[in-house]
Amino acid sequence: MLLWPFEAYADNKLYRDDKTEIRYHLNNPDADNLLVVFQGSDCNSVRHMSSVKTIWQVLAPDAALLTVEKYGIDENLSYVQGERDDCPASYLEHDSMAQRIKDGVRVIKALQDSYDEVTLVGGSEGGSIALAVAAQVTGLHAVLALNSGSSSFQHDIEYSIRKTLPDSARESVLQGFRQFAEQIAASQQAFPIEVSGHGYAFWKDALTRDLIAPLHDINAPVLIMQSAEDKSVDPEMTQAEVASIIGNGASNVKFKMLPGLNHGFRDTTGTSKLSAVVAEAAAILEGVDGE
Repeated sequence: MLLWPFEAYADNKLYRDDKTEIRYHLNNPDADNLLVVFQGSDCNSVRHMSSVKTIWQVLAPDAALLTVEKYGIDENLSYVQGERDDCPASYLEHDSMAQRIKDGVRVIKALQDSYDEVTLVGGSEGGSIALAVAAQVTGLHAVLALNSGSSSFQHDIEYSIRKTLPDSARESVLQGFRQFAEQIAASQQAFPIEVSGHGYAFWKDALTRDLIAPLHDINAPVLIMQSAEDKSVDPEMTQAEVASIIGNGASNVKFKMLPGLNHGFRDTTGTSKLSAVVAEAAAILEGVDGE
C-alpha cells in the first residue's frame, strides 16, 4: 500500500456549489511556504501517489504540502495501477479538468494568505491543471508542469495510439477513437460512459480544452519539462507550441526537453529519473527567481 503520512484533513472545510466537500490534505501546515502538487489522470486517491512525495521532498521539503482529491475520491479507495473497474460512480459523473481547476483555485485562494510563497506543480494531466489554476491565481512564486503535453488532448491521444499500437490495430483504433470524440463533441447532454477511467463530463471538457492557452495569463515564472521519448503526449508538438507562445512575448515561460526519458520519467533501463528531473527543475526555478 502506497499510503504515506499526511496531516488530517484541514480544519477549514470547503465546499463546492453542489454542497459536496472538497477533500484536501495539508502536510507541515505551519511552514512559511506552500507547495501544491496536482496528480495525473488516474482514478486513485492522491494520498497513494508516491510521486507526490518525491516531488515534495526534492523540490521544497521544508514547505507545507497541499494536495486536492478529485471529486468522489478519498483515501478509502485502494491504489490500483493502470485501468480499473471500480472507479466511484460520483467520480465518473463529476470529475473533469474544469472541476479540478475550480476546486484547486478554491482551496489555494482560501489558504494562500497564510504563506509567503506558493508554488504549483503537476505531472501529466496534473501539469495541465497546474497551468490552468495558475492562470486564475495571482501572486504565485512559480509553476512547474511535467509532461503535460500539447494544447490538444485529442492530438496527444492519437499520437499515443500511433506510438504504442501495432500496425495491424492502429488504424481501426484511431477510427474508433475519432468516432467516439465526434460523438462526444456533437452531444447536447450527458450519457453514461466509462472510457479509460473517465466519464462523460471529463471527455466533454478535455476534448474541447486548449491545454496550454493558460500560459498567456500566468504572471509567475513557468517551467515546462517534457520527456523526449514520451509516448503518451507529443513532445515535438508540445515544444513547438510552447516555443510559439514564448516567441510571442511570454518571457516568464521556459521549456526544457528531457532526452532519453518516457512519460513516467524512466530511462531505457526502466530506472526512474523523477528525483533528478525535479532537482533540475528546482535549480532552474531558483535561477529564474534570482534574475
